Amino acid sequence: MKKFERLRAELRRKIDSGEMVVALGAHDALSARVFEVAGYDAVYMTGHGVGASMLAWSDVGLTTMTEMVSTARNICNAIDVPLIADMDTGYGNAVNVARAIREYEQAGVAMVQFEDQAMPKKCGFMKGKALVSKEEMVGKVRAAVAAREDPNFMICARSDARAMEGAEGMYDRLEAYAEAGADLVYAEAPTNVDDIRADAMRKYGKAKNYLIGAWLGPRYGLTIDDVRKMGYSVMILPEIGFTVVPKGLYDVAVELKKTGVYPDFVAQGRQMAWKDVQELIRLPEIQQMETDYLAAEVKKQRWESEGVPKAESYYIDGMDESTAPSKG
Repeated sequence: MKKFERLRAELRRKIDSGEMVVALGAHDALSARVFEVAGYDAVYMTGHGVGASMLAWSDVGLTTMTEMVSTARNICNAIDVPLIADMDTGYGNAVNVARAIREYEQAGVAMVQFEDQAMPKKCGFMKGKALVSKEEMVGKVRAAVAAREDPNFMICARSDARAMEGAEGMYDRLEAYAEAGADLVYAEAPTNVDDIRADAMRKYGKAKNYLIGAWLGPRYGLTIDDVRKMGYSVMILPEIGFTVVPKGLYDVAVELKKTGVYPDFVAQGRQMAWKDVQELIRLPEIQQMETDYLAAEVKKQRWESEGVPKAESYYIDGMDESTAPSKG
C-alpha cells in the first residue's frame, strides 16, 4: 500500500473506531514536522496560518487553491502521519470543488474540510460572513464525494450558519450535507460551552462530529479529555503554530535589538540545539542516502574520503555542531 493510501486508511480506521483525533495547526512543512515529532497522530493544515505565514494577511480568502495545495504537498512529503487540510470554500462552485478535491488528494492529503461561505470567505469567528444557499453547498458536497478516487479520503462539510441562521438553521444544513455524503460535519463558531455540548449531541446519520478547539482551554476551561468525552471524532487546534512562532521570534529579535548581544538561547531554553534542528529536518536521512547512493569518486572529491562523515564531523572544523549557529 502506498504511503498516502496507508495514512488515509489509518485516519479513517481511528475515526471509525471511536478514537478522537487531535490535530495541531501547521502552517508549513517545518511546523508540521514539529507536531509529528512531538507525538501527534495527525496534523491539521490551517488556512488562516498559511495565509499568515505566506502573505502576512488575515484569513479573508486571499490564498488561492494553488498556494494551499502547494503547501499541503510540502507538508505531506515531510511527515508520516495523516494531514487534515483546510480547503476554504472549495474555491468556487461545485465544478471548482471537484478540481480542488482531486488536487488535494493527489497532494497526499487524508481529509479536507470546506465551508458553506460565499467567496471571498472570512475566518469562521469573524463578523461579516455571507453564505451560499443550502442547496448550493449540497451540490458542492456531492461533487466532492464524486471526485475523490480513494474511498478513504475523507470529506468534512462545515457550516458557518450559526451567526446568520441560528443553531437550528445550521443543524438543518449539516444534516443535508451529511445526507449528501460528507464523512464528517463541522458546526463552526460555538460561542460557549453549552454550544459545544449541544453540537456534540447532534447526530447526522453516519457522519461524525468535528470541532475546532483553538479557544477551549484559555477561554472556556475545557481540556482535550473533556472534549473527547463529549464524543467528538476530530478536534483541531489551528492557531497554535502561527501564533506561537511569531511571539518567539519577536521576543528574541527585540532582545537582540536592545542588547546587541546574541546570547546562548539554547542554554536559556528558547532555541532548539543545532543538532536537534538537523535531526528534525532529516540530516541523518540525507547522510544515509549519500552513503548509499553517491559514487565513490564523488565522496572522495567532497570529503577526501570514500565515506560520508559522521554527524559530529559533518560541519567545518572548529564548529560545535550543537550550538555553533547561536554563537553567530
